[in-house]
Formats: sequence, structure tokens, C-alpha cells
Amino acid sequence: MKVSFAAVVLAAVLLPDARAQQVPGRSSDSDVYSSNAANKQAVEEPAVSTQQNLRRRANVSNSNNANVIDIIVVLKDEGRRRKLAGIGQQTSAERKAAAEENKAAASAAATSMGAVARFTYGSALYGFAASVPFVLLKQIVVDDRVAYVEEDRIVQLDPMEMGEERRRLAPPAGKGPNKDDGGGGDGDGPAQMTPWGIDRVKGGNTCADCGKAWVIDTGIDLDHPDLNVDVDPQNSVTVLGRKSTPNDEHGHGTHVAGTIAAIHNEIGVVGVAAGATVVSVRVLDRRGSGSYSGVIAGIDYVGESCGSSDVANMSLGGGFSQAVNDAVKAASDSCPFVLAAGNEGRDAIGSSPASANGPNIYTVSAFSNGDHWAHWSNYGKDVVDYAGPGVGIHSTWKNGGYNSISGTSMAAPHLAGILLVGNISTDGTVKGDPDGKPDPIGVC
Repeated sequence: MKVSFAAVVLAAVLLPDARAQQVPGRSSDSDVYSSNAANKQAVEEPAVSTQQNLRRRANVSNSNNANVIDIIVVLKDEGRRRKLAGIGQQTSAERKAAAEENKAAASAAATSMGAVARFTYGSALYGFAASVPFVLLKQIVVDDRVAYVEEDRIVQLDPMEMGEERRRLAPPAGKGPNKDDGGGGDGDGPAQMTPWGIDRVKGGNTCADCGKAWVIDTGIDLDHPDLNVDVDPQNSVTVLGRKSTPNDEHGHGTHVAGTIAAIHNEIGVVGVAAGATVVSVRVLDRRGSGSYSGVIAGIDYVGESCGSSDVANMSLGGGFSQAVNDAVKAASDSCPFVLAAGNEGRDAIGSSPASANGPNIYTVSAFSNGDHWAHWSNYGKDVVDYAGPGVGIHSTWKNGGYNSISGTSMAAPHLAGILLVGNISTDGTVKGDPDGKPDPIGVC
């Protein structure tokens, strides 16, 4: 999993009316708090008060309004929140219309509070993200319209998942071992091989009637010859600003897309749901960096856009975030969400979105060839649902290339492909799961 779980700037979830308690899975000096530490058994922790901490921080900084903080504000409006709870029963057009209405209202709320919204949310969450002076934060957190405020944080892909790029491109015509025909396959890429993980989950068949896979990641190589990418700008999008595009400048998102759905042809690799359409939802830049506010914008977009036969994949994450988890829970009413468990070798209850809970949410750990537990994979008997192949996974890469990398980011898209094909079956369990409850291995 080459990209995701990582160095995040720890932050506080600021809840107006609650009592303080640390989120499970975080060290004692962490400043991450939440009203609900959700897990797969819907275990809920008491809400947390950070009023004194908030006022202390604001008072220290309020003599200089230049001191600002990036925040995510979730609003209360029960009528609009009820609309969000029913998004799975609406058509995409109805969801989009309701989302635009909610976003306009969230923008108006931000303006009335004195903030300029950087993102507005209207599908998976009702709220906004903004940069505000500490003195204004002090007012926003006690506003009656606010459910909770969470400090935004940076998400950075795990260096372990970056790996060394190894493009198995075909040699020029007249060179290489197949010099008479110009190289492997059809001359546009290396001869097709089936990665071990695809075989292990019993995938690789062409998926003619599959739904779409919405890849919330670094983007997807839009013209990769081994991928069927939906390049319609009404579908593939970026949240990184007007100067960016949905095209992958990093490689991680393209790798995920290939595991899900690389085409069964004569070149490169084959995916679990071979040939299925993949949609780019770019929330991370060329360095594999982004923000939770941007990630939520991507989740919000998928929640209003995907269909029930589609699947969303999130091979990214970091420290616990109530807002990210709440967004995933709401958006999963529209289509299944598959989440990477993370690569820190700890209980995933302290990570987001991995700790999000719901009947249409699947958190995935990683194993190596031979079904052996990957020692760096996050675990959690109350969090992780399935295990997937995650070590030495070969797949598509940016610029028409291919790469082999490892991580739970690589395990998750195997499950996403299985869901496109149909229901998840199981074939044994992993060996050496540290939580004492071996994760089942999902297969087609």
C-alpha cells in the first residue's frame, strides 16, 4: 500500500457539550478527541469536551488575529441531516440536487459566522471547512448551529508504499528478447501477467456488467492503456484546485485502480474485476499529500454520485477523525466503501477512515503470498472485516507504467474488485493475525 497511512498533524475534535476522554488507540499525549470512537461493533465512547483546551488555545492567540487554524465544521440542522440519512434511497440526480441545496446553506452559515468556506459539504456531511483566526474559532465552537468542530490535518502517504518504480514497459521495436515483433504483448506494453493477489482472490475474469469503482486517492492515469477510465469531467474530478486535474501525478491511485479493474488484454496486468470502469476522485497531490477537509470533499462527491452497484475505495488515512468517519458512514448508504486498515502495525481503531463502522463498509488488512500476516498491517478484531493480498503487488502505475509495491492500500482494492463482481465469499483465514481473531480472506 504505497501511499496512505501516515504522518499527520495531530489535531483536536472540538465538541461544544461533552466530557473529555481520549480516543482509544491514541497515545496519552495525543490531542485527538471525538464524540464517538466508532468501530465495527458500533462501540461508542463518551463524548469529549475540549472547551477549556479550546479557550486556552484561543486566548493565547487572540491578541494576534493573524494566527489562524484550519477547521472542519459539522452543522446540526436536523432537517438537512435527515436528508443525508436517506441518500441511499434517492437517485443520483436527487442526491446531487439535495447536496447542492445543502452546500449553499452551509456556505451561508459559514458566511454568517464570519468564515470563508474552502469546502462545503452537503451529501456525506452538512458543514464546511475554513481557515479562521483563533478568536473567531472561539465563537464558532459555541454557536448553537454547530454539532462539532474538528481541526483539519494533513494526510501524507506512507513512504513504505512509495517503493521504487519499476516500469515493465515493452522495449522499442527491434530490441529485447522478442525483437522480431517489437516486444511483449501487442507492442504497447509488457506481455500480460496475472499478479498473485488476483489469483488468490479468484479474480481476473472480464466484468462486462459491473458497476464503477470510485478511487479516492492521488488520481488515475487517465490514458493508461490497461485501464478503462471514465474521463468525463462530470465524473472524474479533483478537489485540489482549478490548476489540477484528475490525472495521477504520483502513481498510487493508478496502482489501486489496476488491482481493481486492469483490462484482460495482452499487456500488463489483469485486475479482479477486469475491464470495469474506474473513476478518479483526486484528493492527494503528486507528493501523496492532502488534507482531511479535501478527503471529505471527495467522500461527499462520491456519496452524491455513485450508484448501488458501484464501489468506493479509500487506500489512505491517518489519525482518528470523527468527521472523516461520519462522512464515510453517510456516503456508504449510496455504495459500498472499502478502506485500507493502515500500515502502522497497531489496532486500526485509532485510524480514520479505517475505524468507520457500518453495514456497507469494509476495512481490509494485508497478508503475503501463502496467507501469512503482513507484520506492518494494522489489525483489530472489532474493526477489520477481511484480509487481502498486500505484499509485492504488481499493478498499473502513472505514465502508462507498472509497479510492485506493498501495503494495506494494495489489499483494499482486491476487496473492492470482489464487490464489483458480486458478493464476497471467503477462503480460509490469515496466519498469525496478532489480535487473536484471524481475518477471513475475501474471494470472488
